[in-house]
Amino acid sequence: MAALPPPHTLALHERENAMADQVVSTWVKTAERTPTLAILPPGLDAASWAERVAEFQSILGADGVLTNHEHRVRYGDPYAEHQDGQEQEKRGSAATLFPVTVEHVQAVLKICNAHSLPVWTISQGKNLGYGGPAARVKGSIILDLKRMNKVLEVNDRYSYYTVEPGVTFFDIYKAIKEQKKNIWCSVPALGWGSVVGNALDRGWGYTPAGDHSNQICGIEVVLADGTLVRTGMGALDKSVCWPLFRGGYGPTYESMFCQSNFGIVTKLSLWASPSPEGYMMCRVDVENEEDLAPLIDIFRDLLLRDAIQNHPLIGNLPRELVKKGPRSQFYSGKGAIPDARLKEIQKELGIGFWAARFSLYGPKEIVEVNYRRCQEAFKKLPSATLTGRDFYAEGKEFLHPEDLPIEFRTVETGTPSLLALKAVQYRGEDGGHISFSPILPPDGQAALKFYYDAKASCIAAGFDYFGGLHLYPRHLAMITMVYFDRQSDEERKAANKLFVELVHVAKMHGYSEYRAHVDYMDLVADQFDFNGQSLMRMNERIKDALDPNGILSPGKQGIWPAGYRKEGNGASAVNGVAAAVADLKV
Repeated sequence: MAALPPPHTLALHERENAMADQVVSTWVKTAERTPTLAILPPGLDAASWAERVAEFQSILGADGVLTNHEHRVRYGDPYAEHQDGQEQEKRGSAATLFPVTVEHVQAVLKICNAHSLPVWTISQGKNLGYGGPAARVKGSIILDLKRMNKVLEVNDRYSYYTVEPGVTFFDIYKAIKEQKKNIWCSVPALGWGSVVGNALDRGWGYTPAGDHSNQICGIEVVLADGTLVRTGMGALDKSVCWPLFRGGYGPTYESMFCQSNFGIVTKLSLWASPSPEGYMMCRVDVENEEDLAPLIDIFRDLLLRDAIQNHPLIGNLPRELVKKGPRSQFYSGKGAIPDARLKEIQKELGIGFWAARFSLYGPKEIVEVNYRRCQEAFKKLPSATLTGRDFYAEGKEFLHPEDLPIEFRTVETGTPSLLALKAVQYRGEDGGHISFSPILPPDGQAALKFYYDAKASCIAAGFDYFGGLHLYPRHLAMITMVYFDRQSDEERKAANKLFVELVHVAKMHGYSEYRAHVDYMDLVADQFDFNGQSLMRMNERIKDALDPNGILSPGKQGIWPAGYRKEGNGASAVNGVAAAVADLKV
């Protein structure tokens, strides 16, 4: 039996900690049903692999190397399409390494270069719905950076923090509170992930500085050959402006290490929001399905004119249901919930078909003015109901999340949570999901048209459409969550087939994803086909120059090293993933 991780204790609500424990224990129990296969790195026999394990242990210590059963249970994709035995055969990994220092990372890469061992780097491995901690190449070594967990600086004079990749959102929230800094951190829906990993994968939070990848200012990265590089002003030895000015001197490279396999990021600074004087939590409900179009257009104008400081999140009625319990509470039939039943549920709950949440920040007079601007704007949409609840610093200069009633300490206040885990149990206690994440223009009619097509695909596949629309001034991330019961082979396969169909539906509209599940990185990369996929060809040239042995996360975002691109060499390493995707395209 694999050991369960320590009980979760960081969430503000004990019920969230208990829920996380229950979800993780379900994953472990499911994984335990399948025997662990012996997985070796490509090109090594058992004796050679034992020698490499001993080398890694000499660098990291015995507890710095995890192999065999415990490794398999903890480092598989909990939401994988296939049953665990099939998943191991497809892309099972050989071991997990836990470096603590940059020197550890460099020493590990030296061994991997010498023996051409593929290394798949993760920060916490919580990339749920996109493949979790699992690698693309069978036999990869997982390099888990969770023990590189120092909060190096929290600076409220300039509003930034500098962290190592193992720092979670709970960790940075705790550090800000303990150091009594006037900063609101930015957190995504689940707080147990890595601050660095989220930013590098273009994730987001819900405060004004929530567009994380665009808040990066200075990174430290280890290249494949062990060279340590600092970007921007960090290239100046003993620089004091590294986290303050993105430009540096000459070309800038922060974005080069987002969603790439060009290096291993070991430090990163993120700009954050200063603690505000006041805060208002706002919600808009609209009555009808077609109201999505004017809702988006109104929000876009408010964002462009700075009436709203954070990004609105728009969800449809089924997205509200996952917060309230399993699907069986609302509908027991097969297939998607019929529209007529959705309207009944809407009336029973007294909410809109679409509901959006957003926040206002600043002194009372600014918050009140911006709220009136929102009220005036939403008068143009007769079915819209706008509500707001405001809070202000009492007897002190700035408002802090802990000053708020606990029920109002939401992600919009930079407070991490585990509550979103509840959603995976929508279709079964042992549930999972795959996320489809296209980028659209923030245009109401365009979004509504795409919504109808995506919804039709979901219904045809037997799934409810779950929309989470993250709206920014100049783009819209229109996330579709496909929830399924992991105990149903039929649902697992249908969910993954639906994902592939949605990729092609998006391409017909001129859209594609901003991130992708590890199984479908090649498929999504293929959509970016301008000038014979010249962008990918450039990526490959950079990959070959920086990582000639092709050891760093081969296949990430569809970027394969030269050795894997040669027919008959690396083709076997992807274990038929490309062929499977090709079958699904038909």
